[in-house]
Amino acid sequence: MTKLSRLFVYAALGILASACGSARDDEGGGQGGTGGSGGSGGAPTTSAGPGGGGGLGTHPTEPSTPTRGGTMTFTNVGAPGWWPRRIDREAGDPACTYKDGTDTWGGHCCMKEQHTTSTTLAPFDEEMTLIMKAIRLKQLAVYQPSEGASSWPLVSSWDAQSGHGSNLVVTEGQMTSADFTGDLTKKDCVNYFMQEAQFSCGDGKDYYCPNDPGINHLGWSGSKLIVFLGSMTFDDADVKKCDGDGQGHAGPWVAFVASELIRDGGRKWNGLCNCYSKTGTVGDGCGEINVFEVVLDNNQYSNREFMSTGVRSYQEGHVGGNVCGEGCDRDAFADDVEVVDACAKKAYTSGPEIEVGGGADGCPVWRRPIGDRYFMILLDEKQREIQVAVIHPEKIPAAAAEMLPLLPGALSRDTIDALLSMRLPE
Repeated sequence: MTKLSRLFVYAALGILASACGSARDDEGGGQGGTGGSGGSGGAPTTSAGPGGGGGLGTHPTEPSTPTRGGTMTFTNVGAPGWWPRRIDREAGDPACTYKDGTDTWGGHCCMKEQHTTSTTLAPFDEEMTLIMKAIRLKQLAVYQPSEGASSWPLVSSWDAQSGHGSNLVVTEGQMTSADFTGDLTKKDCVNYFMQEAQFSCGDGKDYYCPNDPGINHLGWSGSKLIVFLGSMTFDDADVKKCDGDGQGHAGPWVAFVASELIRDGGRKWNGLCNCYSKTGTVGDGCGEINVFEVVLDNNQYSNREFMSTGVRSYQEGHVGGNVCGEGCDRDAFADDVEVVDACAKKAYTSGPEIEVGGGADGCPVWRRPIGDRYFMILLDEKQREIQVAVIHPEKIPAAAAEMLPLLPGALSRDTIDALLSMRLPE
C-alpha cells in the first residue's frame, strides 16, 4: 500500500476514534424498537418546519487575521445503488436478505438491501442529521429549496444571542433541547442536530427505529445548505470526557450523516448492524460526510492544526478525507491561507475540485482556523455537487454576500449557484 493510500484509509477510519468512548456508555443508544413510515427510497418523509422569519442577523465576531477563505468542491455526486438497511424482523424471516445474525451487543440483526434509482446526490438526497463536537457555535442556519426551487427559505436556525432555536433540537445523550449555550468545548460529547418533528415510527418491519427518543427526530432530505458561525480555538486541556471524568478527546468534528445511520440502536456505533458499509470496507453504505475533522489519535497521522474533509457512500466508497500528519507545519503557510495540498505541501491558489469516481486536485486539507469562521456545506441535487467552504467574517466573497453576514430568511437560486461556483481562494 502506498503512503498516500495509507493516508486515505487512515482518514476514513479516524472518525471512529473521534467519538467519545462507547456509544452504549456515552450516547444512550437504545435497543429494539419499531420502524418508520416510507418516504424517498423507503425512508421517512422530511417536512420542513417554520423558518427563522426575517433571518438571524449579524452576530459579533472575535477579531483574527483575515484569510482568503477556502472551498472543496465535490462533483459528480449521486448514482443508483444500494446500502444495507436494518429492519425489525424475526430470525429466519425471508426479508432479511442482507443479514440475519447478531448486532454488536449480541441482539438479533435483520437487514435488507435498500435500492435507489436516484442519480441526484444519492444517497445524500435521503434524510441527514448534523453532528458536532468540540466547537464553539454562535449561529446555525439550514436552508432548503421551496416548491419550484426558485428560493431557498430558512427552515431551521439557532442563534447564541437569543439562546434558542427555530425548528431545531439538539441532543446530547437523552437531553434534547433547542435551548443550549452553543459551547461544545467543555466536554467531548457528540451532539446531534435535527428538526423538531418526530421521526414517525411504524411497526418496524420496513425501517428500524430504536427505543431512543433523543435521536428520533427528522433530519433534512433533498437539497440542503448548512452554514454556521463558530470557532475551533480553545485549550485542549479544558475538554473533559463526556461523563466529566478526566481528560477528553479535544478534536473538533462536524459530520453530516444519513439519519438512518444513527438509528441503528447505538447511534452509529452498532458496527455489526448498521448501514455504514455493505462490504466491510470504509463507508460504502448509506452515506456519511466528515465535513470537518481534526484527527487527534496520538500517532503519525495526527495533527491538531489541520482538518480533513471526506465523503463516503456506496457510490465510490471513501472520497477525499486526506490528512496532514506530524510532518505538516501550519506555520509553513501564510497566515491568510485556509486550504492546502497535504501532498505537495503548498497552498492552493484556487479551490480544489474532487470528482466522485474521478480525479482530484491534489490532497486538500484545511488549516485549522484561529478565531471565528463561517463554515458551510451545500448539497445540491440540480448540479449534483457538494460544496464545502470556510469563510472569514472580514473577507466575505461577493458570491456569498446575500447570505453573509445577515443569514437572511431566504436565499435566491442565483445565490445558490454562486455559492456552488466559488473556488476559494480566488
